[in-house]
Amino acid sequence: LQSVKAGLLYMLAQFSGAFLGALILWGCSSSLTAFCYNESFDGVTDGSVVSGVCQASALPDGSGYGPPFGLGVNQVGPRVSSGSAFLIECMGTYLLVFTVLHAAVHSKSTAGNAAPIAIGWSVLVAHLVLIPFTGCGINPARSF
Repeated sequence: LQSVKAGLLYMLAQFSGAFLGALILWGCSSSLTAFCYNESFDGVTDGSVVSGVCQASALPDGSGYGPPFGLGVNQVGPRVSSGSAFLIECMGTYLLVFTVLHAAVHSKSTAGNAAPIAIGWSVLVAHLVLIPFTGCGINPARSF
């Protein structure tokens, strides 16, 4: 009975953390584009940070504004071909799978409780490299 309670508490903590993280990301990205429609932020319109964000977050068809700089959007960048995007997504996926297999699954691994740290760092590196190109799904089957 104790392990069931601990499992439920763990699941609740994971759900709460994911929900709060998504809420924080939404709040940050929506506040960046809040002033895009009137292009006025304290009377400064030319060369301001707000107008730069508005230019970066304008949708290609001109119908409005999306997430600034494509945050959270899983699409191929304008200067990247589909084949190149697929290849770099495969490389990011390989990095993640290689790290998981060698840090957490391999029988001779000495990572122990540090395996999640290694996995987290590989996810961070993959995101830092891949977000400008593909939005970083780290899963070619989902990305294409």
